[in-house]
Amino acid sequence: MVFSIDCPNKGCGQMQAPYLDKDTNKVYCSKCNREIENVSIFVKNSMRQNKQFRVKEKKSFSVKCASCQFEDRPVLTNDKLLCSACGKEHQITAQFAQMLKEKLKEL
Repeated sequence: MVFSIDCPNKGCGQMQAPYLDKDTNKVYCSKCNREIENVSIFVKNSMRQNKQFRVKEKKSFSVKCASCQFEDRPVLTNDKLLCSACGKEHQITAQFAQMLKEKLKEL
């Protein structure tokens, strides 16, 4: 059974099924996508048992940065593939880099 509550965030207030972020153990509204504070550990454990987790959408052509461990689509600057978070150049094979450059130019 899915756990449902009214969102306490100003401007939302809708009945929804919140999601638990497994990494941070924080609860988020499924409608406004903002954090819901003051959720008890009992509720969080129930959500964990029901696998009511926050699903992070992955973008196409995402690469995990070796430096900062952030995973996102690289930024193409001066024919270099840079991490969108820390700005360092990605360390990937030449063939994969060439394919990414072609695809990112199309987007």
